[in-house]
Amino acid sequence: MFAVIYGLVDRDKAQDILRNVLLNDSVMPITTPYMRFYELEALCALGEHNRVLQEMRGYWEGMLKEGATTFWETYDPQEKYPQRLAMYGHRYGKSLCHAWGASPIYLFGKHFLGIRPVKPGYAEWEAAPCLGGLKWMKGDVPTPDGNIHLEMTPRKITVKADGCGGGTLLFKSRKRPKASAGVAEALGNGSYRLRIEPGQTVSVTIG
Repeated sequence: MFAVIYGLVDRDKAQDILRNVLLNDSVMPITTPYMRFYELEALCALGEHNRVLQEMRGYWEGMLKEGATTFWETYDPQEKYPQRLAMYGHRYGKSLCHAWGASPIYLFGKHFLGIRPVKPGYAEWEAAPCLGGLKWMKGDVPTPDGNIHLEMTPRKITVKADGCGGGTLLFKSRKRPKASAGVAEALGNGSYRLRIEPGQTVSVTIG
């Protein structure tokens, strides 16, 4: 997982890891939200956003269906009460409010909204959104000088930068996109790039 996340392997080796490790049912499954974060981060890096969304719905939603109001230190759907509460040799040793279990928040911001800093403090940023099986999404990524807001449907992307530095929107479209401000630059293979100036709200029609 770390080899994929930190770019220590080439594309072919990364695909081997995907097939033989990450998608291999014979490998022992991870049962802690903390380590599942690295698993899903690696899958996102390999473009498996749809699979990641399914995993989040199955794993984290599984806790919610069990009545969780905060995420747990470990979660195994096969465990029942009171075994589910035990950990570290104690009958009630498991944390049921574990900050390390909140990784979907990070994954949605970085890999679905696709917003990341290019320069320190988001003085320059990049957004490469991916619905990953969602019908729509919208969210904010906080920066030292304001939020970067992004909304997306299969036909439209809207980005607003509140006071932070300018950025670049990267996206795919089968037909020539239309932007409310600026002109999208074609990069080939249906990929486009559009400049977003500080404080600007831009909507792009895609298809």
